[in-house]
Amino acid sequence: MDMALNSPLQLRSFDNFAELSTSLVHEWVSLIDHAAQSNQAASFALAGGSTPAPVYRELDQALAQRPASKVRLTATDERWVHDSDPQSNEGLFKQCLPLSYRKNWELVSLKNAASTPEVSIEAINERLNQQLPTRFDAVLLGMGADGHIASLFPGAPVQADGLDCLAAVHPQTHQTRISLSLPRLLQTEKIWLVITGKEKRQVLESAMTNSLPITHLLKQAQCKIEVFWCP
Repeated sequence: MDMALNSPLQLRSFDNFAELSTSLVHEWVSLIDHAAQSNQAASFALAGGSTPAPVYRELDQALAQRPASKVRLTATDERWVHDSDPQSNEGLFKQCLPLSYRKNWELVSLKNAASTPEVSIEAINERLNQQLPTRFDAVLLGMGADGHIASLFPGAPVQADGLDCLAAVHPQTHQTRISLSLPRLLQTEKIWLVITGKEKRQVLESAMTNSLPITHLLKQAQCKIEVFWCP
């Protein structure tokens, strides 16, 4: 069932995550196919974490059965750890897309060999500018119960001096991260927001009356935002 919460936001409700995943993958494959027909490489920024992982696995199965088409991929944010670390988003992509990763995906990494993200921002920003198109075909985001998106946390900066990325610190764990800036996340043809449970739905529905990162996203987006939600 579709329900408009706030234009251009559209809520799509599903009975379970399997239905949600199948619907999102169908739309995703259509975008990739459309780009391939025009001899273009589709580009996406993807969230990490356990919630979207099943979607990536289903997409991997779907792409494995189709002709190869180049797709550019970057993470919406990344922890400053090696890909082999269970908390790495880029490592997660490689684990969830084993059949199509080398065949289809071209990863534009948010990491380099520097010791901290703070000293890497300008280099990563240059890499993003050189290797990614100006606009993504779609950005897939999750949302925390505190209203954070990517690694843009409440009370922390959501952009930095016009750069496409910024260093971030998790407010509880103090883990260092790098995140796409809000302006870069908004440079996209569409946004897919994948959330589950009543608590996050309530956060989303009350977002316009707050001042959270998700609030800034909703207020500043100039594209369609599809919310994929299930209990």
